[in-house]
Amino acid sequence: MIRMAATALGALAFLVALAGLLARYLPIGHEAVLVLAAAAPYLTPAGVVAMVLFAVARRWLATIVAALLCIVMLAVLIPRFLGPEQPTEPTVAVRVLTANLGMGRADARAVTELADAAADVLVVQEMTPEAAAAMSAAGLDRGFPHRVIDPRPMAAGIGVWSRYPITSSAAINGYQMPMLSARIRVAGVRDEVTVLGVHMAAPLVQPLHWFSGDIEQLPQTMAALARDAGSGAVIVAGDLNATYDMRPFRRLLDEGYRDAVEQAGGGLARSYPSRPWRPAVVGIDHVLVRNCTATAAYTVAVRGSDHRALATTVAIPVDP
Repeated sequence: MIRMAATALGALAFLVALAGLLARYLPIGHEAVLVLAAAAPYLTPAGVVAMVLFAVARRWLATIVAALLCIVMLAVLIPRFLGPEQPTEPTVAVRVLTANLGMGRADARAVTELADAAADVLVVQEMTPEAAAAMSAAGLDRGFPHRVIDPRPMAAGIGVWSRYPITSSAAINGYQMPMLSARIRVAGVRDEVTVLGVHMAAPLVQPLHWFSGDIEQLPQTMAALARDAGSGAVIVAGDLNATYDMRPFRRLLDEGYRDAVEQAGGGLARSYPSRPWRPAVVGIDHVLVRNCTATAAYTVAVRGSDHRALATTVAIPVDP
């Protein structure tokens, strides 16, 4: 009886772990796949449970198969905790902070204080006109005199603040939410730094095809930015409403892009949903870098927002 029970429970645990692994490599055509992919890191222990239960039941072939599954899942997960990578050439450190303001409900003074302490470039999403005015009143413009912003009601607003001069900017059209690109001149860096502020549609709040359309189109936009930037650094920051374990997200890492959290060894960098009484579960806020190196990445609570901010340090090569 014990062997049968252990075998049955082991098989169930094995299927749960396998589903999490497979979901990482499937297109996001259904909400169930999206949820499984987002939960994949948390399903890794199910493989260990399956291996132990099969061993208790003396199902040795099944035990070996479960052990192989564990090895594969750990091989996928562990590299995200290793790092940070270090640049091999002289660089300038630029701190990039992305923060979702929770439909403008984030405490403006808290955001301003966080930016003053941890950022040289601030990218915000869900910035209402009221939130933009409140952050300016809180003194954000004093520390970040250069900005390009598009405040809108509810979740649609976006903005970029910078300590460095913004030489040009443009709206990126064709997405469910507005996006902004900006060229920033950093002292000591030959090529201007391109910054793209992004906000993808939310797949469990809005229709799934909105999210799918956005994230399938984004690689084209990022490839165009890479071509225009040439050897210059490109930084993409914002709420992508996708985790590293989702296949469409990893497609964004073509054209030489890296995920800052992965490159810096930041682990899962969970940013949502952020509540004072409950830790965040998934990392859907990201900074992606090209022709530069993320050397630090961590999340920070933002009072009033349902997202934690993602703070990164990006090493940008200086003039040869």
